[in-house]
Order: sequence, then C-alpha cells, then structure tokens
Amino acid sequence: MSVHRVLKKTIKVKGKDVYIKYWCDETSVYVAGFDFSDKQVSAATYSAVVTDIAKGFSEAFQMSLIDGLSNTIENDLLTNPDIHYRP
Repeated sequence: MSVHRVLKKTIKVKGKDVYIKYWCDETSVYVAGFDFSDKQVSAATYSAVVTDIAKGFSEAFQMSLIDGLSNTIENDLLTNPDIHYRP
C-alpha cells in the first residue's frame, strides 16, 4: 500500500524543483523532499512522534509539527545542499 503524501511547499535546490511533502500515521508526522517523479531527494526523512495529546489539540499540534519540520528541511536543503540533497 502506498503512502499518501501531501505537498507542503516547493523550493529550488541546485536549480531543481524539490517538493517538500508530509505524511502521518497514528502517532507520527514525517516530512521529506521529493523530485518530480516522487523519488526522495532529501538525505533524511524528518519526523516527530505525538503521544498523549488531548483530542481537541492533536490536529493543531500536528500542523505545528508539520510546519516546524518543513521549515527545518527547507533550511537544511537550502543552506547545505551538498549534505542534505541527494538527486
């Protein structure tokens, strides 16, 4: 079964489009960079685990985590592409 990834933003790294996408499961949030063919081009997948959050806060907290992880991967790809970008 394939994972449904949601596009968060698009950036340019070394002249190529990188699509920063996120996906979630029951307790975790994941963010990585992908190319046009949906091949992962970020050297790592960034993730966070969410447990024991009150129901009313879980969605807002999850979006906050996605925003934070997206900003981190974007910064890493743009400031150190030789380390974090794997075409």
